[in-house]
Amino acid sequence: MQPLWPYYGSKWRDAKRYGAPSGDLVIEPFAGSAGYSTFYAPKRVMLFDVDPYVVGVWRYLISASAAEILALPDLEVGQNVDTLHVPQEARWLIGFWLNRGSSSPKKTKTAYSARTDRQQLVWSQRARERIAANIESVRHWTITEGDYRNAPEEPTATYYVDPPYGDKGKYYRCRDVDLVALGEWCRSLPGHIIACEQEGATWLPFRPLASIKSSKGRSSEAIWTNEPEMSASQ
Repeated sequence: MQPLWPYYGSKWRDAKRYGAPSGDLVIEPFAGSAGYSTFYAPKRVMLFDVDPYVVGVWRYLISASAAEILALPDLEVGQNVDTLHVPQEARWLIGFWLNRGSSSPKKTKTAYSARTDRQQLVWSQRARERIAANIESVRHWTITEGDYRNAPEEPTATYYVDPPYGDKGKYYRCRDVDLVALGEWCRSLPGHIIACEQEGATWLPFRPLASIKSSKGRSSEAIWTNEPEMSASQ
């Protein structure tokens, strides 16, 4: 499945580096645009996030029809999303498309956000067609407004834990996370746990994964997993 909206820190492009889920259920306690679940498209997905904008966008996408998505309007350069007669959650969705890789939805379409050089995908008919083509694939997903502690303990689940990173996490609207407590929570979970961070993080015994392209340059990614076989194979 292709990404339904761009978001800062999305792991869709690099989801294959983290390995496939071990079962039919994926739980993302820091959902964002759910790049991992979008890439692998498992049978069941449970998303959690504390950012009401993120939660609102997912609630809209989970319930919207393809026809409703295709009917969303374009914007002219300089036009504000608040002039659109669409639900607030749809304005947030469009706002994320107005500045790819942002952690907050934008209000106004600028000349920069209208660029299509190098086949860059911006808010347009093409973007709406992508969302509409994939919308039925998230119909069974759930989204809950709350932090990671709201996630259930599911022995058959794969938990994809991607919290705000140290210095790079400053760009998120909701970034206050007790990482020591999060590490303890990860260790206590049943099931398959994949935790993401940048190299140098110490709240779990992370190992280097890869240097990947990000919206802020490059990121030295690290991983911790409780699956020895997976760790040894990567």
